[in-house]
Amino acid sequence: MATIKDIAQATDFSISTVSRVLNYDPTLSVTYETKQKIFETAEKLNYTKHIMKKQKKEETQINIAIIQWLDIQEEIEDIYYMSIRIGAEKRANELGYNLIKTTTRENGIPDNTDGILAIGKFSKEEVNLIAGLHKNVVFIGTNYPLQNFDTINGDFAQAAEIALSYLIEQGHQRIGFIGAENKENLHGFRTYKSPAIYTYRDYMNHHLLFDEDLFFFKNTSESNIKVGYELMTEALNQLKDHFPTAFFVVNDAMVIGCLHALKEHNLSVPEDVSLISINDLSVSQYMTPALTTVKIFTEEMGEVGINTLKERIESEDIVAKRMILSSKLIERESVRKLV
Repeated sequence: MATIKDIAQATDFSISTVSRVLNYDPTLSVTYETKQKIFETAEKLNYTKHIMKKQKKEETQINIAIIQWLDIQEEIEDIYYMSIRIGAEKRANELGYNLIKTTTRENGIPDNTDGILAIGKFSKEEVNLIAGLHKNVVFIGTNYPLQNFDTINGDFAQAAEIALSYLIEQGHQRIGFIGAENKENLHGFRTYKSPAIYTYRDYMNHHLLFDEDLFFFKNTSESNIKVGYELMTEALNQLKDHFPTAFFVVNDAMVIGCLHALKEHNLSVPEDVSLISINDLSVSQYMTPALTTVKIFTEEMGEVGINTLKERIESEDIVAKRMILSSKLIERESVRKLV
């Protein structure tokens, strides 16, 4: 895996600047362009899958439009989607495809577009809008059950179960929750529609460990650092001496906010409280402490998206697929084993 020194050398920034950017230091003042360069370099250097030999370009250029749910600044705050995009870009480059990355769902797509890769949690209305732009569309990260279009997602229910099982194996019983979802962007018939959230509630109830007082949730599309900070601050103010020994946080970005809030209250991870999350983004290994998390194979999701779109372009008579990629526990330093 790439070190901070490797990223510093590749970007021509100091080790200190790279470290502070990767840890989302709120006291650091740098441009979004600097942040984007550092985060993208970290993602690319840590994408360890072997690089395939670039294939010969077809005589007829294939043009792929990438429609993203987040803009550039939002993507920096939640680099989960940046990671998917980078995986898609690498695979498209290997195939010799031309990417149209400035496309937005509101402005339509160029006439010579051969297919669309849509990355993000689009609302039902946005899904219908994108689906009407082209017959060849692959969605990554969209929850709605699309009958005529391919969808690719990580297995967040499995990831949540892996995380909670690990915490219990380490001796934790009082396990709090930090998470968010925008119900308008999700399909389902449960009160909580995100797999990681309803799995937490189901799993903890099954083991007779669920405590509503330890459940901190916000209905918002922003599952980012700011929301993680707000929810952990709320937990600190409400729970005081009844603080849990561990928190399950729905994604790595929110953990960064949690760490900032805990530091303000002079609490240390994992000595005072353990943290575990889902994603294993490139920044997870550079956090202080390094984050124990469940890996969602985001780069591979982008790669599979391009491969699926290739298949869709080359053959119209294929059944629409719903693909779920598996997950894997990554043990680092943010979880303490209780005696």
